Amino acid sequence: MRVAMLLHKSVRHDSRVRREARALAQAGHEVVVLELAPVEAGALDGFARRSVLTPPWARRLPYHAYRALCLLSFVRALARVRPDVVHAHDAAMLLPGLAGARLTGARLVYDSHELATGVPYRERFWAWFVAAVERFGVPRADAVVTVSDGIARRLQVRYRLREQPAVVRNLCDLPAPDPSTAPGALRRLAGVANGEPLILHQGAAALDRGCETLVRAVARLDRGHLVFLGDGDPGVAERLSEIARAEGVTDRVHLVGSVAPERLLTYTRDADVGVSLLQDTCENHRLALPNKVFEYMAAGVPVVVSDLPEVAGLVARHGIGWRVPPDAAESVASGLSLALNGGSDALRARLRGAADELSWERERGRLTAIYDRFGTSAPVPARVPSLPFSQGAARHPVGAGARVPHGPVG
Repeated sequence: MRVAMLLHKSVRHDSRVRREARALAQAGHEVVVLELAPVEAGALDGFARRSVLTPPWARRLPYHAYRALCLLSFVRALARVRPDVVHAHDAAMLLPGLAGARLTGARLVYDSHELATGVPYRERFWAWFVAAVERFGVPRADAVVTVSDGIARRLQVRYRLREQPAVVRNLCDLPAPDPSTAPGALRRLAGVANGEPLILHQGAAALDRGCETLVRAVARLDRGHLVFLGDGDPGVAERLSEIARAEGVTDRVHLVGSVAPERLLTYTRDADVGVSLLQDTCENHRLALPNKVFEYMAAGVPVVVSDLPEVAGLVARHGIGWRVPPDAAESVASGLSLALNGGSDALRARLRGAADELSWERERGRLTAIYDRFGTSAPVPARVPSLPFSQGAARHPVGAGARVPHGPVG
């Protein structure tokens, strides 16, 4: 089948989209990712890429006019590609995905990377708009995919889906650290001496991720260096540096930039403990399974995580770390102390077992199964292009997340 994936940014730095596109290409599908970003020549990971950027003059348009032009750009690209399946990544791509699928007669897969209606938007309009787009589009998708069981259950109830969406978690598919390569890459990058305990926060330092609490927690430990590995959000690095100075741990807090994805786990394995401290600020965080937790696991690093339902449940089931209140520096410090002093052969064995069980090689089958069902079901009837949002030509969807035919628009 010909699959067109829609993405509102570059695919190069989106690990989820890359692994899904690669998995479908390896399964024999012809995959092209349509990106709202510049695209360099050549294929990536076995799939094609095309830019749908609007002309430079479009940036001078009023914001909503520019957004409408972006939608049109995606739909025009889909009309040229003529896919069998349109795979829309996140709420931003649901509307162009729905319009393009109706225009071309393709099936529509909605891939929700987060609980979009559970994100604290800065503007009330966007909260309303995202909710309206999902309420209209999700029941009309042929399959819905998401990242955790909690989000899947919430989507099914919210949109009255006949089946629970398929859960395709962000499990690690990065190359394992080369055992022949000497350890110490992260220590050298951060300037941390051998023998010093190493605490790792992998990924961008950003608001509501417990980064400030983490710096204050490290200040309560007698030993230990904290490394933020990744390009942080604007202003966050400066704020963390201020807190480190105020707490007297400037020499023990290190902010370093991103590293090449294919070498990431070589750096990760140097850590004594990996941290993920999403704060309980929104429903999306409560139901999230952060990528970094699976990356720590793949590198054999125990974890300290927020005591939030999904991620805490994962850690408890596999016995691979400690759960702490993400806003309390004393509690986080206690969790870190236990992690730094609680290493054992049993813990390392549990980490290996969890990494074997929670592997992308197994998880990818949940995604390819949806496309397998598409391939064995009845063909999609053509729709009338002039009525892209018509409720006519309803069909029984296949795959996880199937909608109720003729579901309500509002």
